Amino acid sequence: MRKKILDTPLFPELTAPTSAPRRNRKKLGIPKGLDLDQYERAEDGRLREIVGSWSTIKHRVLFEYVGRTRGIRKNWISKGPAGATYIDLFSGPGEVRIENTKEVLPGSPLVVWNNRGFGPFTQVYVADLHPDLVLDCHARLQEAGAPVDRIEGEADTTVDEVIARIDEKSFHFAFLDPFNLGSLSFDVIRKLARLRSIDILVHVSAQDLNRNLRRYIEKEGSSLDRFAPGWRGKVDTSLADPAVRTAIFRYWTSLIKTLKGMLVAEAMQLVSGDEGQPLYWLAFVSRHALGHKFWKAIQPPPDPEPGLLFTRLPS
Repeated sequence: MRKKILDTPLFPELTAPTSAPRRNRKKLGIPKGLDLDQYERAEDGRLREIVGSWSTIKHRVLFEYVGRTRGIRKNWISKGPAGATYIDLFSGPGEVRIENTKEVLPGSPLVVWNNRGFGPFTQVYVADLHPDLVLDCHARLQEAGAPVDRIEGEADTTVDEVIARIDEKSFHFAFLDPFNLGSLSFDVIRKLARLRSIDILVHVSAQDLNRNLRRYIEKEGSSLDRFAPGWRGKVDTSLADPAVRTAIFRYWTSLIKTLKGMLVAEAMQLVSGDEGQPLYWLAFVSRHALGHKFWKAIQPPPDPEPGLLFTRLPS
């Protein structure tokens, strides 16, 4: 007997799609306020950040700069009670793992401390918004023998506390490595620039500027207003997006020039992702010719490998 058509199921093999199991915050031991996909517990029980492979470029630049300036720190320390200070207001936990690999590396503060050489830092200050991150970073630095102090909170606040604790006559190096433009208030740079002898390496998020430009333009008090206050009166937002981005970036560099002789180095590191997408610039800021000389010395030769590009200020 022939089977009736209605007896044949329309989707005999149809099954509900499977979804990835939800990650359990409590089981993973990741505190509230931290992205479950961005952090994990290391073998020592402390937090570890999961980062892209491009983070090694940032670490290389830090390693080179700190190595080349060890003589300056040594001479500064030999002058007397004044010393050499390292300041990191976005420290993270002090250890990272390259995503999709088992490669574990020291975080930025440990990269700096481990390459101090014969020109040590007499004081290290680390700060972060999340207390668990800065606590673990502080512990790792202590184990490495660093004279470290920690502060919890947003950079707008922690910068004041750091400046209140340091010897202003010392030589200072600050690394500002925020996740986005909004976390990099220009007031932070303005306050640090009041120190007489300071070099600053700044992470400026090209990705944030690319993705969110128009949203920031439409909203008063947006991340762009914190990053480059006063830009709205200087930039023609009716231009095409690339021109607007360039104008905003150049305006930011012009703001830095107003800070008692501080200058942004013309050459800056452009860090790109695995697919070539621009992620962020590493901009060097200093009022001292020697600092700019060292920065220039760590530039790669012409025609470097992709991903290790130094770029000029956009024009």
